[in-house]
Amino acid sequence: MEGAEAKGKVFGSLANNLAAMRKEGNAVHMEAGERMDVDSVTSEHDKTVLAEFERRKRARQLTLPTDDRQLKMKLRMLNQPICLFGEDIQDRRERLRALLSTLTPDQITKILHTEEAGGTERRDKETSTWYHRGTETLRDARVAIADHSLRKAKIRLEHLREESTKPDQEKALEKQETHRWVQQLNLHASQVADLRPVAYVEFAPDSDHIVTAGWSGVPAVWRRDTCEKVIKYQGHHGQCGCARFHPQAYIGQDENALNVASCAHDGTVSLWSLSQEHPIAQLEKHPQRVSRLAFHPTGRYLATACFDSTWRLFDVDVGEELLIQEGHSKHVSDVIFHPDGGLALTVGHDCYGRVWDLRTGKCIMFLDGHTKEIYTGEWMPNGFEMATGGADNTIKTWDLRMRRCTYTMPAHTSTISRIRIDSKGQYMISGGFDNLLKCWATRGWQPLREMKGHDTKIMCIDISPNGQWIASAAFDRTFKLWTQSDY
Repeated sequence: MEGAEAKGKVFGSLANNLAAMRKEGNAVHMEAGERMDVDSVTSEHDKTVLAEFERRKRARQLTLPTDDRQLKMKLRMLNQPICLFGEDIQDRRERLRALLSTLTPDQITKILHTEEAGGTERRDKETSTWYHRGTETLRDARVAIADHSLRKAKIRLEHLREESTKPDQEKALEKQETHRWVQQLNLHASQVADLRPVAYVEFAPDSDHIVTAGWSGVPAVWRRDTCEKVIKYQGHHGQCGCARFHPQAYIGQDENALNVASCAHDGTVSLWSLSQEHPIAQLEKHPQRVSRLAFHPTGRYLATACFDSTWRLFDVDVGEELLIQEGHSKHVSDVIFHPDGGLALTVGHDCYGRVWDLRTGKCIMFLDGHTKEIYTGEWMPNGFEMATGGADNTIKTWDLRMRRCTYTMPAHTSTISRIRIDSKGQYMISGGFDNLLKCWATRGWQPLREMKGHDTKIMCIDISPNGQWIASAAFDRTFKLWTQSDY
């Protein structure tokens, strides 16, 4: 019988254990929901394994930077080698992850927080405009510019209020008269002004004189009525790209004082009077080509646009450089002062424009929209609108209040070299490398007139202060005058 019982047993089975428990009278009872106590891990090996699992879990949850410079910085903070032999950025990142996973949560949080602050600071430096600390003379200049601009802004706003009270019929008549004048524009005179292409032309404040700048390096002043040369200036040794009249030239400025300023491709800027052919002063030489310059409405300050990606501000009374302003990533093409004198618009070969507040030194608007280099810009007389043109053959208008582009015109079939708007803000003239001058209405930007006269690309245009004349300079070495005629 005992042998039969042994044959019926299966050693190590759960069935045998349950049978034994029944024989003992169910000495062990397991109620529903009851758990058996398990002895804690006492083995050192088991503790080590569990700790490694926890470490790997923390490592997987860590968020680490992907920038190699930040990885090296954090390794240096941990007093670890920033690079091992044969280690790439992914290996370095995993090594940093393993090191951080051995630290306490407070230490990990402190390290990651420090990294985030440093990264944010670097990103801010890369994406924001930064400024130099200015001198006391620059501060005084900003105060003087602020005083002047506030007075001019008050006058401008009063004039705009008066204009807004005019009846609509009177405004319509003024608009029709302006459009009629544009339709009657015709070529009046043509004059060879240089041995090489004429790069710039501008009317004097009295509208009776013209200054030209050519690639032969010899700026000259001309009479508008007879096209006779009044004076030519000798002093530049390179191509002359721009010449501008002082805001008071021929209407209040002494002829022996500063009346004309010019710049050249060799980086020189010369100041001229109306009584002698040699410069009365020269400003500090720029490191690269100076493309354009502009007098501030006060006449005391002169801004230059340079091919070293900066524009500069000078005090011409003492010949001192006040400001070197960075902000563009490529050549600066032009700088244009606001009619009030408180702002400056700069455009460049980086396809962007910037509006600078001269009273604070800050960039208050970024003009992003052109697809190629911007060569010219202009302010509207109302003080809050601008127009820019460049190598993408378009003219864009911008609103300073809304800080965005408001209209885009496919104006020319080639590069737009210059834009000018009349003093009343009724029409705009544009010139381009397609040899054409075009007139546009500033209300709705409809094309009004297309004028042909030059056989080569137009380099520059200007409108006389009295609004009766238009001048254009071209690659054919001439400047031409346009005015109203009955034929």
